[in-house]
Amino acid sequence: MNLFFKRTFSTVSGTLSFKGFLCLVIAVFLFTACAHRLEKRKKGAHTHYRLGVVYYKDHRIAESLKELNLAVDMDPKEPSYRVALGMAYLARGLTTEAKKHINEAIRLKPDFSEARVNLAAVYLREGDWDGAIAECTRALKNIYYKTPEAAYINIGWAYYNKGAYRAALENFKKSVELNPRVPLARYNTGLTLEKMNMPGKAVKAYDSAIRLNPRYLEAYYRKGVALVKLKDRPGAIAAFKKVIELAPGSEKAASARDYIELLK
Repeated sequence: MNLFFKRTFSTVSGTLSFKGFLCLVIAVFLFTACAHRLEKRKKGAHTHYRLGVVYYKDHRIAESLKELNLAVDMDPKEPSYRVALGMAYLARGLTTEAKKHINEAIRLKPDFSEARVNLAAVYLREGDWDGAIAECTRALKNIYYKTPEAAYINIGWAYYNKGAYRAALENFKKSVELNPRVPLARYNTGLTLEKMNMPGKAVKAYDSAIRLNPRYLEAYYRKGVALVKLKDRPGAIAAFKKVIELAPGSEKAASARDYIELLK
């Protein structure tokens, strides 16, 4: 041992002993190593999460579930991973598992409005309209929630299924006001106006959805149905032909062909 250590860590002077210093060095080393492993684990979890989201968007749900489960296993306290995993389970129709993970995300982050809106989507799948409305209402209480238009769409859809069409229309309109670029809110507005026996206004709503998404198959189909109600034969046939053009092998296309035959 050199003289520097003898002088600095002398037990006679009452300073830290060499043994104590060694323990401190080991503790610092272990802490640094542990922090490094934790950081590496978090990076790995994020990689699995991003890959899982890519698979989800590509409708490769089995691969998505595998990657997102790995992300959650590696970083169980990250709420966004839980929500993504819950939505992947929902895509498989496994609502119990979906609710389990999304509720855990909310437990980890109570002001996580996106999680509450996704939980509402699970309730909508189950037909729990009031549960969906309650979760979205809680989400909207967060003034920092970035996409409130999504909450209003879910609330509107819940009211639509309850047969409360005026309340549904009100919420869809709020969604459009907050974000005019969302085709779904306009499409749902059209569905609601049809239920309220306003096919002319419904057609306008469908047209606005189609302007935002020119390949909106369902909007063309419902537009055709609304034009049939308005006795606009040429317009209805044109809408149904667009459905066939966009998805010739689909059920909607088969139904569109039937309509065209009836309209000839």
